[in-house]
Amino acid sequence: MWKEKGQNIIEYALMLALVVGIGSFIYTQGYGDNISAVFNHAGNLLEEVNKTQEEAKKEAEKAAARNDDRNYADHMAELLKDAIKNGVLVMDDKTTVYLLAQNKPGTKLDNSFVNGAVYGQTKVNGKSYGNKANQVGFDGLWKAVDTEGSYSKASVHQSDIDWYGVGITRNGDSYNLSYVEGKGYNKNNGFDPRTGTEYKNKSWPES
Repeated sequence: MWKEKGQNIIEYALMLALVVGIGSFIYTQGYGDNISAVFNHAGNLLEEVNKTQEEAKKEAEKAAARNDDRNYADHMAELLKDAIKNGVLVMDDKTTVYLLAQNKPGTKLDNSFVNGAVYGQTKVNGKSYGNKANQVGFDGLWKAVDTEGSYSKASVHQSDIDWYGVGITRNGDSYNLSYVEGKGYNKNNGFDPRTGTEYKNKSWPES
């Protein structure tokens, strides 16, 4: 038994001597810097991979937020089209009406995150709204066209915009839908949706 232990100790000593010898050879032959460089390069690559993964995660989160907002904008467009088809919303020619979501609660509609505007003359359930020259706040349109109260779910998920929405303009017997989003407010929590960036445009009825 002592013979076996002694043999094991001798084997470990020989292995240690071999490892030390290889290390000394590498160091004396000038390979140490090269090996160090390899490990440093590997470390840099790992940092780049982690950075790239973090950037990809942020881009995915940004895309998801954008999709959430634009899907809700599609819902706005359907509300406007249904209101016109059902006679709830009657627009004069060249009039534009907007439904909008914003990242601030509005005071005129249950403190929800929605807004509205009309440029021109229109009727909602027979009541006249609008002005030939100026924008008129149009919060009441939401309740008229959104009987299920889905406006309570409106929000802005994107961090780089303050509001988004859909404007519908009558041109004779057809309509044009402009999907816009933008930043900034002016006095009284207001903004002009016509100054927003348009990311989609559609005609309706679709030809």
